[in-house]
Amino acid sequence: MSASLLLGISAFFTMLGGLKAVAYTNVYQMVLLILVSATLTFVGIYRLGGDSFTGGIAVLANPDIVPSNYWNLFQPNSDKDFPWLPILLGYPISGLWFWCTDQSMVQPVLAAKDLSEGQKGANFTGWLKILDVAIYIIPGIVCFALWKTGFFGNMTIEADNAYMTLVSSLFPVGMVGLVLAVLTAALISTIGSALNALSTVFTMDIYVKNIRPEATQKEIMRTGRIITVIGALVSIVITVAVDNIKGMNLFNVFQSVLSFIAPPMAAVFVMGVFWKRCTPLAANVTLTFGTIFSIGSGILYLWVIPGATEQVHFMMLSFYIFVILIISMIIVSLSNKQATVSPEIVKLSEKPRRTVVVAWTLLAVVMVALYIFFNGH
Repeated sequence: MSASLLLGISAFFTMLGGLKAVAYTNVYQMVLLILVSATLTFVGIYRLGGDSFTGGIAVLANPDIVPSNYWNLFQPNSDKDFPWLPILLGYPISGLWFWCTDQSMVQPVLAAKDLSEGQKGANFTGWLKILDVAIYIIPGIVCFALWKTGFFGNMTIEADNAYMTLVSSLFPVGMVGLVLAVLTAALISTIGSALNALSTVFTMDIYVKNIRPEATQKEIMRTGRIITVIGALVSIVITVAVDNIKGMNLFNVFQSVLSFIAPPMAAVFVMGVFWKRCTPLAANVTLTFGTIFSIGSGILYLWVIPGATEQVHFMMLSFYIFVILIISMIIVSLSNKQATVSPEIVKLSEKPRRTVVVAWTLLAVVMVALYIFFNGH
């Protein structure tokens, strides 16, 4: 019921406001979400140390309370939830799909006033992702430490409820209401971005180009709103299906679904960028039949075959599918004798500004440093 309500609000919001409304809401909810989560982290550590922030840090550093492996990003390959090899091979595929091809991500960048602004925006997003450790991961560890030290008494706490348990236990009633409002805004803006992207792709790339080229602006807007409603209804069905996935924590449930959506788009993106002989036929075959194969594999893995989730990690399966699709694209491209003329490749003379290069270099150094720091415990 909650998912249906949020999807309904998001669909209505997106139909009326479009990309501009989504962009403004994303900025406002981002600032509020960071402030709220940062405050929660600080207050949690403060209370953990008996009203002392440094005392809370000392408790977190105590391996008798917080096991040292909790501070490692890479877990042993025998770990059930986060083995290092599937994470290393599978996550880049989901990352390529989401950050480089997902319309809800690409669309705001393409809306930038020039290339430099788009690159700066993408880089700024990378810096914001670093905050995830401090405002999303550490609160979960703080909640565990508080539970271990008896702060919650005999209360049983599930990992999926750690964030809201901290909120309800550490914040006053009015602050709890603010957090709920911020989380609701974040969900609505995320869903709104996806619905707006779906509407744009269908109306401009399918409806206008192939179904009704002579469509007026009014017809295009009406079609976009209809697609938004249809997308919201389909999302409700998907939400119910995802809710029936058993044996995984909430994070892995969503990651597993995305890991079976990502391989086709990631394969086409990689081959299109790095291999000049890749043909349009290979890309179309992969996007059509590769998507059916990948999502079909996901349905069998998550809902049909009993015990499949315990036999092979979903990230590893995503990597296998990605490799199969890459090989199939190579075979189709080399076998396509009719593709004798390659499409003309236009060379871009515009290069990234020095500030952009420096910003990306610094981000890469910081990310590598964080991975090194959080893997030596």
